[in-house]
Amino acid sequence: MAELRISSDDDQVDLRKMAVALAESQGWAREEVGIWDNRRGEVIVTVDDSLLRRPEADPLHRPRHTPRDVHNACETLHREDASLRRVDFRVLREETARFFSAGWTVADVLHALGHRPDGVPWPKGPDYQGTEWLRARMKAWRTPNGDIRPSRSQEAAQLRVISRAGLPMDIGLPEDAEVSQRPVASPSVARSAADDARRLMRQNSRTTTDSLAHRDRTSAHITRRDDRR
Repeated sequence: MAELRISSDDDQVDLRKMAVALAESQGWAREEVGIWDNRRGEVIVTVDDSLLRRPEADPLHRPRHTPRDVHNACETLHREDASLRRVDFRVLREETARFFSAGWTVADVLHALGHRPDGVPWPKGPDYQGTEWLRARMKAWRTPNGDIRPSRSQEAAQLRVISRAGLPMDIGLPEDAEVSQRPVASPSVARSAADDARRLMRQNSRTTTDSLAHRDRTSAHITRRDDRR
């Protein structure tokens, strides 16, 4: 069990709010950590060791933001999808870089190369290969304004938040629609879902061309520790 102590000489600082923000920044759900006050005016955050030693995410299912990560991801795409064999590697990287900046994973891009946004598989064969076919498929995953749609994994995460929060099943449906009732989630589950929702709004919100341009500028200055060896 790891223990973090937060203190401040400024009485105006909300230490508990700071502790919650710290937990959220690390991707920990509120119910996974302990936050409490001691007699010294400190706020204690306790974290189970298992949260600190989580296994590395599957390479196919983790976001890729740095130029080096995007390059490695495109190498994987080139190997995995036969329709990309005649696509120049530079073009592949240009066409997919914005999607990776929007939080897509390699698995998301592979899904987009094989399926339309409505889930219908793209046709396959010798006539459906090359650069123009790549661009046509990726364009389908953009909105009419050019913004990038949520990926399959992002949509699944959003649906999990809605399910865990216990939102009404008839949300968004006409008033005369007949829908079976179900109980609302417990407060603890709702709080955890709210934590997940806040992280999703920060990480997987509707991605616009302006926000992508900002991420591109930022990623150019990101370095890795293993690069400094």
